[in-house]
Amino acid sequence: MKLFIPQIDCLLECDQEKCQSLVIENRTVWCSILNDMAEQLRGNEGKIELSCNNKIIPLSKNVELISQFIPFDMNPKGLLTKIMNEMQKIAVNEQHFVQTTTVLSCLEKYLLELTVDMVGNIGFSKINIESLIKSAGIELESDYDNLGEKILDYFELVNAYDSKKLFVLVNLRSYLSEPEMKEFLKNVIVHQYEILLVDSVDYPVLELEKRYIVDADQCILC
Repeated sequence: MKLFIPQIDCLLECDQEKCQSLVIENRTVWCSILNDMAEQLRGNEGKIELSCNNKIIPLSKNVELISQFIPFDMNPKGLLTKIMNEMQKIAVNEQHFVQTTTVLSCLEKYLLELTVDMVGNIGFSKINIESLIKSAGIELESDYDNLGEKILDYFELVNAYDSKKLFVLVNLRSYLSEPEMKEFLKNVIVHQYEILLVDSVDYPVLELEKRYIVDADQCILC
């Protein structure tokens, strides 16, 4: 993917050898770029353009902007919905169809038995696999000792159940030590995740990082 940021007239190209990073020291430019991304992710128009194979693609479907790392949410509603949708597909495939229909039938029978000696004509909605899975309270494990590993697992989940995305990580280096950051970038490259690090502080450049700096005078330094 390629990200063109007209506010600084810069084209960032994600590759498989190094991770892109953008250090923005100018606060006005910082706000302009992040606001532009946030608005497009809400479905509004913006100036920043994302392309893949020389075709413009919408940021709203192909970019995830992450600015909160403590706590880091492993269970956003959109991702859980896609996981439950996948479970529904598996439940009615050839391997599980008979078992699924048997379970639903048994549940309906059980609910009817509960009402036999109750006062009133009690009814309930027909049970289907969608309502059964939703009632289970599906969620992802979120207890990690290492924040970098947690974020990497999140990338894997998004790529598996949603789509391949560009993850824009705002001030991540405020939360990871230099050794943790090196390990994080190594895993990003190994698994071919596409990320853009956006920082407001000029940290030491790492081996697997390709950095652009927008200084206070809006000059771009590579």
